[in-house]
Amino acid sequence: MTTKPARCSQVHRKILIIDDNEDLALSLACLLQFHGCDVDVAFDGPEGVRLALENHFDVVFVDIGLPSMSGYEVALAIRAGDVDPPILLAQTAYGQPEDVRRSYEAGFDGHLVKPVPPAEIVRHVVEGRSALAKNLKGTGGGTTPADAPSSRGAFSLISSNPKKLGTSSSRWNQPSRA
Repeated sequence: MTTKPARCSQVHRKILIIDDNEDLALSLACLLQFHGCDVDVAFDGPEGVRLALENHFDVVFVDIGLPSMSGYEVALAIRAGDVDPPILLAQTAYGQPEDVRRSYEAGFDGHLVKPVPPAEIVRHVVEGRSALAKNLKGTGGGTTPADAPSSRGAFSLISSNPKKLGTSSSRWNQPSRA
């Protein structure tokens, strides 16, 4: 008997998580590995950018409040250095309209406000860019900042709790697991 839902058992996406909160990053990695993803983890911006530019990822989750290099700077660096950039999702406790606007301007495809329900994380990985286009009523809604150019396409905002969470300051890199 399999414990994975049928639609998720065939997901073979390459995912990068960039977050200085080790517990959150490793929990997210376990969730996505359970659903068949190959996951790499970086606990700071420079390491995350290095991994993103040396490998091809389908989706990259980035915390905005990283030390030494903000998530906005990470997104800008990945967009500037990758000719075929992945889906970039800000995963942050910053949920004010200004934060969403800054995410969009930095090149993120979506802005997920922590804590993000696990089903939403999996949905974004499974559905890819089509998940960004869906209007998510009841979970914060899918939105594009009012002043954003329409040529960028969909921009998604998922919000369930717009509080800033505490983060761990230690650094440790989890190797990829198949």
